[in-house]
Amino acid sequence: MAQTDFTIDPAIVEHLRSVIASGGMDRRYPLLGEGLNGKVYEFEDYAVKVFKPDAAERKDAFLLSRLSGHASFPRVHYREEGWMIVDKVNGPTLWQALQGGEKLKGRLYDQIEEAVEYCYARGIIPDDLHLNNIMVDQEGRVKVVDVGRFFRAQQSAAHKEALAENLEMVKYCGLFRFFSSSRRKRPWFSSDRHRRHSHSGSSPRRHHHSSDRPWRRKKSSW
Repeated sequence: MAQTDFTIDPAIVEHLRSVIASGGMDRRYPLLGEGLNGKVYEFEDYAVKVFKPDAAERKDAFLLSRLSGHASFPRVHYREEGWMIVDKVNGPTLWQALQGGEKLKGRLYDQIEEAVEYCYARGIIPDDLHLNNIMVDQEGRVKVVDVGRFFRAQQSAAHKEALAENLEMVKYCGLFRFFSSSRRKRPWFSSDRHRRHSHSGSSPRRHHHSSDRPWRRKKSSW
């Protein structure tokens, strides 16, 4: 089912629909990224995500639509079966920034933490959050550009609160060891329970940036 916030010109939607249906995106538009679920193309100030024909794309589009009200997630301008149009993010991934010799500042950590809290507040578990699906735009704002492995929690509100309390152990998996400062600012991180759940107890191998990462960035934009 098509869904739009009416901020995008219908002529653009019709044009892209026609090009996608003809299989012409590769010939006409720059490729920003490619992964297991499909490809992302550059079109003007937008990123056009074209999915492979499987069930995973429906979840990805649905979850990003639910999260796009937060500043750390690209806004979804239009979506329908098989593809969607979102904001294009100009900037490096955190992995690219590290490879370029940059130090990741604590303000980025804070933004990521706020984004994760936003997910939990909406019953969404941010699984497989890693350095290659987090970008930093030209204003220094964090953008989580791939939610394909996030999933909705089916638990009660009380259980979701318990999941949030175990956020560091269950989800971060060593991500923040790359930051110059890892001091927690959220209230729940002050408890003894969280000090016991250090990054060393998780499994960072799952989040390393090998060839099995879900999206390969072709250049520093998405």
